[in-house]
Amino acid sequence: MRQVGKKKTLPTLHTTFITHHPLPNRSFKMAFFGVTKEIIASTFPIEKADAIEGATLEGSTFEFVIKKEQFKKGDTVLYFPIDSLIPEWVLEKLGLVGRLSGKEKNRVKTVRLRGQISQGIVAELELLEGMQMPEGEMDKETESQYITEFLGVEKYEAPPVPCKAANLVGLPIGLSAYDIEGADRYVEVAQVLLPQAVEITEKLEGQNFSVTYSALNEKIYVNQRNYSIQPIEGFVHDFWKVAQNNGIIKFVESLKEAYPGQNITVYGEFIGPGVQSNIYKLKDFDVKLFDIKVNEEWLKPDIRQSIVKKHFGDMDIHVPILATNVILEQWLEGKSFVEASHAISQLHKTTREGIVIKPMTESRHEKIGRLVLKQRDPIYLSKTNN
Repeated sequence: MRQVGKKKTLPTLHTTFITHHPLPNRSFKMAFFGVTKEIIASTFPIEKADAIEGATLEGSTFEFVIKKEQFKKGDTVLYFPIDSLIPEWVLEKLGLVGRLSGKEKNRVKTVRLRGQISQGIVAELELLEGMQMPEGEMDKETESQYITEFLGVEKYEAPPVPCKAANLVGLPIGLSAYDIEGADRYVEVAQVLLPQAVEITEKLEGQNFSVTYSALNEKIYVNQRNYSIQPIEGFVHDFWKVAQNNGIIKFVESLKEAYPGQNITVYGEFIGPGVQSNIYKLKDFDVKLFDIKVNEEWLKPDIRQSIVKKHFGDMDIHVPILATNVILEQWLEGKSFVEASHAISQLHKTTREGIVIKPMTESRHEKIGRLVLKQRDPIYLSKTNN
């Protein structure tokens, strides 16, 4: 495989990283990321633009900008999704050196070009010249892994929230990073949800947060997306502070009594100053809850809502619920998922990040695992650095 790019460096924090390897959690599939082979579904003109036009891909709702007549319907292309970090040699071949987003000008981000939202970059298959693929059939995700590694493309990850002091250790046994796939990539999965009764919540801009009770060692953990936060004497990490002050640890302890001998994890979004763009203009950190897992089972939305309201007295600590127990197709009222994602946040007068859709009855899909989808608003993405 081609070795490209330089090693990423982490910001210097007063933090110790201690690694171990917990058992994988099979109940939640990691969100898919990778450069893929796709087929151009359509091209369309952009008003007052002579040199560029818009295009779409088969099986997705992404729209992006290409050079005029660069591709036509039916062409097979390489698609670089948003949040791709593209190495220098690929940027040179694409003529995009210094023209993308981020500190190193190598990040693919949702942008507006002549008023047209563009989500991703497409390129000729010639980029794969010299690549050796194993013989035999393989699924799209496996093929994408080979292509992505050959090109040296990595996924942009938001930096962790700086902390005063903590040991960041591996997640508790049985827990894995929380990910949700996008409706714009998995159009056929989104269609499965249309006739179902669902809960629709606002997708918040923030950092993944969770509090876990492990029945194995009778211990409470507070976690970021990829690490558990181990306290250091004399210091209090912001995640622990919010977990204590907002009553989330007491909430988990109450669930421990309701589900004796079970592992319990409560998930939320950590928001506030310094967290991504802080579009809510918060002066202090906060957490909004959105999911509860008992052992390997996710609590259904109506049960989760009832438990949260009973314990806290209201739903203020929960992410905003836009609708619950409604048929998704009826709620959409003819809008596309992208159109429905665009609105004003219920936390602050600003464009919300998007929506999350969960069926009222937990189920799984062969392509994504747990049947939950998000739709991020392209307009929000074009306005922020997230």
